[in-house]
Amino acid sequence: MEALVNVDQLLTQWELLVVRGGIMLWPLLFLSLLTVALIIERLLVLRRGRQLPEDALEALREAVETYPGRPSRLKPATDHPVGRILQHAISALPCTPSQFREALTDQARREGHRLERGFAVLELIVGIAPLLGLLGTALGMIDVFENLSLQGPERNEILSRGIAEALITTVFGLGVSIPALIAFTLLSRKVDSLTLRIEEEVLYVVSKLLPRAPEKR
Repeated sequence: MEALVNVDQLLTQWELLVVRGGIMLWPLLFLSLLTVALIIERLLVLRRGRQLPEDALEALREAVETYPGRPSRLKPATDHPVGRILQHAISALPCTPSQFREALTDQARREGHRLERGFAVLELIVGIAPLLGLLGTALGMIDVFENLSLQGPERNEILSRGIAEALITTVFGLGVSIPALIAFTLLSRKVDSLTLRIEEEVLYVVSKLLPRAPEKR
């Protein structure tokens, strides 16, 4: 019974927050849900086991050792970035070593964009959420000043509602922006780390596949 009372109290407080928060609270709520969805989606996609599956990479290393200098014999899996980069370059054969490396670079750029998908939206949320909060503050303060001339018992209630609207949207805007900024920074570093490991794997395979240029004397 006590738990039901607590739930009812929470719902009442939430309804009061939404009502007093004003119209700008709704886009901020949408941005908060979008932020959570993007963070969860990126965390699932950027798992090391998904981007750099050890079994697939080990099989690729063994194939390179078996067929050194023969890229056409490789059949890399395309369910991870290293395999897709190599497969794209292999599909360009026959070609010169420089063209092969160019094909690797082109696909590596695409894989980088794929890893960073959604980052632009997170960055936008970091910038726009505080601005929406400030806009809600401005609207709330306008309501306050418009009603300063009112007399009677309704005056205090209207002034309190306007001030609450101003404060709620400001706090909510910062509450959306700060976690989005933290997530953006941490996920960017994770992508940098994954990109470095992907480059190392690709360079290892390429060093075995392509003959080295003779040293000049």
